[in-house]
Amino acid sequence: MEFVVIDSYIDSLIKNSTQEIPVWNIEKAQAGKKSGWDYIDGCMIMALLEIYSTTNDRKYLEFADWYEDYRIHDDGTIDGYEKDDYNIDEINGGKNLITLYKLTGKEKYKKAAAKLEEQMKTHPRTAEGNFWHKKIYPNQVWLDGLYMGLPFLMEYQKEFESDGEWEEDIYHQFFNVYEIMRNKNNGLYYHCYDSSRKMFWADKVTGLSKNFWLRSIGWYAMAMLDTLNKAVKKDTPNWNALKHNFIELMNAVLLFQDESGMWYQVPDMKGRGKNYLETSGSAILAYSLLK
Repeated sequence: MEFVVIDSYIDSLIKNSTQEIPVWNIEKAQAGKKSGWDYIDGCMIMALLEIYSTTNDRKYLEFADWYEDYRIHDDGTIDGYEKDDYNIDEINGGKNLITLYKLTGKEKYKKAAAKLEEQMKTHPRTAEGNFWHKKIYPNQVWLDGLYMGLPFLMEYQKEFESDGEWEEDIYHQFFNVYEIMRNKNNGLYYHCYDSSRKMFWADKVTGLSKNFWLRSIGWYAMAMLDTLNKAVKKDTPNWNALKHNFIELMNAVLLFQDESGMWYQVPDMKGRGKNYLETSGSAILAYSLLK
């Protein structure tokens, strides 16, 4: 019964979406803008491809292919994508390009994925070696950025034997975040880090933002989990260390879980002011725990 309800909801999204105005991207729809290439659409298409892998119902694959094929040219050029923005959010959709290439055999998807990988070869980095979140946010690491970029690079390395040699680099970036952004007292991670200490929100000594944010902790949990599952080699010292960090985070967040089963937007401030139980971050943590 529950899947029937979900299936009906997903069907309504498919039915009412066009290639330029998908109804799930409500912010752009309300602003009267056409959808181009962003992480929101990437997440939705990934969801459809995951449902296809579970159900083998081709309507999900066909919609995903129809939607992505529209904005990707034969040479791999992606409508709405600008490499020089150096926006790591733009890399998230590359995960679907790899999946669609494997399912459809369309070379355009492989070529487009290669263009995203090329961005990461020259993407600016902090002094510690982590990717900036965006060019407009210099020297900053955001937890969600690791989800957007690193699982894609690990899978790209695995599927196409990239000369980027990403594996060690990926682990290095995760371990930097563990050392710099994790609160050793409660096991939670701060949302942002500014290696230059120039942003108004950055602590002048640590470079960290002040608070924990549920959804970004969730993004980071998924970043570790999906990277572990896409790893070129499993059961290596780096793989096991990242697995340890993932399990450690899951144990930490469970200490802040509300009796309802959900988590608060600011997870360590239950009952404080306008704090509230937040749906998307709770769903992300449920995904991480279940998978």
